[in-house]
Amino acid sequence: MKLAFVTDNGFSRKNGMFFYSGANVQHYYTVTKHFEDIVFVARNNSYEPSSNVISNKYQVYLVDSIVSGKDILNNYKKLDKILERVIIESDIVMCFGINGYFAYRKAQRYKKPVLIYVGGCVYDTLINMNSYLKKMSAPIVKFFVKIMIKNANYVHYVDQYLVDRYPTKGNYLICPSVRISIDQNAIIFRKKSIVQKSKITKIGLIGYANNKIKGIDTAIRSLKLLGDKFKLEVVGRGDHSWLDNLAKRLNVENQVKFLGILSGREVIFKWLDSIDIYIQPSLTEGMPRATIEAMSRGCPIVSSNAGGLKNIIDKEFRIKSGDYIELANKINSLSKDKVKMFEQGNKNFIVASQFNSIILDKKRNNFYEGIHDDLLERFNNFIGENI
Repeated sequence: MKLAFVTDNGFSRKNGMFFYSGANVQHYYTVTKHFEDIVFVARNNSYEPSSNVISNKYQVYLVDSIVSGKDILNNYKKLDKILERVIIESDIVMCFGINGYFAYRKAQRYKKPVLIYVGGCVYDTLINMNSYLKKMSAPIVKFFVKIMIKNANYVHYVDQYLVDRYPTKGNYLICPSVRISIDQNAIIFRKKSIVQKSKITKIGLIGYANNKIKGIDTAIRSLKLLGDKFKLEVVGRGDHSWLDNLAKRLNVENQVKFLGILSGREVIFKWLDSIDIYIQPSLTEGMPRATIEAMSRGCPIVSSNAGGLKNIIDKEFRIKSGDYIELANKINSLSKDKVKMFEQGNKNFIVASQFNSIILDKKRNNFYEGIHDDLLERFNNFIGENI
């Protein structure tokens, strides 16, 4: 069976090879396991050293952005031509983002089954962007996305709140795109590190720095209230110059360090083990992989109420998005109470166990195997009707 995988972000090209980003690791693993032939159609992004190579047995088409830049119209025409050919030749179309919406329209035209991946609320994302145009487009885009999801044959959601917000008439799965293995040594190590905690509290956050979505600016503002006994380390890609300027204006630049991308799970876990408190003050979330990874290392966590965070983080340690004062208060009170730190870390560790890769892989496999079986039945029925 042939799958057309159409998305916006996370794909690039270098030295004649194609790559997918860390955010697409689970998607790539899943679709390559269940489909024999795959064509990837994606936005052409900049290559990042942490990216993974795409097998040369798959076709890949990269197109520059159709929503920003100097040549939007020509980029759209190029995308349209590629989608026309690819979708006609495919058995099913998997859709993500804006490119995915146009793929959905083509699939509807040619009566091809559609699989939608819903990793977050598009309205929440756009309304919190720096662009006025994107803010204005949020309700319109949400309207069309709701129609697309409602009419899809199959939908893969990462959390129940997205099912409630974007209901479907098709078959659906609720399963986050997370792959973690639970290591009991992590919670033992966490207990020791809390007992030996120094006077300096190291706070950690993983997130894209280009915009306000992950609440990094909220975290920096909280440092002004917390004082110089608190340090913030941020892991992730993106231009953080605007955040550097904010830190300087608040006189906390010596308390903030941007580490960039940390390659490999072991490196990430080693860093998570080195921090005292993990924070996720996001403005919007689906089911955040980074937070779940921090939970699996027994980290005490303070987060916002955004998206799936409200389903995994203790209410006592959640804040309203953007509330840097409450963020500072919760970090401060938690850092002073080692018993509470371990209690929260242990709770988070237990919750993380439900995201064990063995459990989630079984759910994903059952759903995607079911789709594959449906496609085979559809194909056999077509052959039978035309003999």
